[in-house]
Amino acid sequence: MIRKNLAPTRRWLLGQAFASLATFSGLSAVGQETSNEDHGGIVTPIDVPAIPLLSTNGSLETLTGMTRGKATAIQLMFAQCTTTCPIQAAIFQQVQKLLPDSARHRVQLLSISIDPENDTLPAIREWLHRFQAGSEWMAAVPRAKDLPSLQSLFGRARTSVESHSTQVHIVNQRSQIVWRSIELPSAESVAAVLSRI
Repeated sequence: MIRKNLAPTRRWLLGQAFASLATFSGLSAVGQETSNEDHGGIVTPIDVPAIPLLSTNGSLETLTGMTRGKATAIQLMFAQCTTTCPIQAAIFQQVQKLLPDSARHRVQLLSISIDPENDTLPAIREWLHRFQAGSEWMAAVPRAKDLPSLQSLFGRARTSVESHSTQVHIVNQRSQIVWRSIELPSAESVAAVLSRI
């Protein structure tokens, strides 16, 4: 009975240990090729489409425009989430602290809401403030009609707003997705890949 209860925890710990080891030995960075539906480096980088997004500075931009020129870590979230989104925010909060000063001018973090009906600009700004987002961490809200495209790009289609991907996607300076994390990755792995792009 005890062995059965500990098995998932041991598998998770082993997976985390392997992910950390792989990251720091360079195996889980962009050079490690995986399928486009999996995690790790992506065999054929995926061009980011020009999906319109309302950014926290109040301007209407495109996902392509927001990611061009900087290595960008992207996560999906919604401001009223009380389960996984605070964990995701804590990951980005820690990534900010782990980024070396030499990388800060060329990387950014982007949280994209999957609840355009409720996530107003004040709600998204307050969410960033609550998690002490620095200048390199932005948030944006899509139009409701563009949500399926975003969800299929950054994970799989979900049946409800509460059920969304907790992966982090890394986009290179040419606005191409080049790496996908496991669900709820370590901040260390995200920061390590971002710093290499």
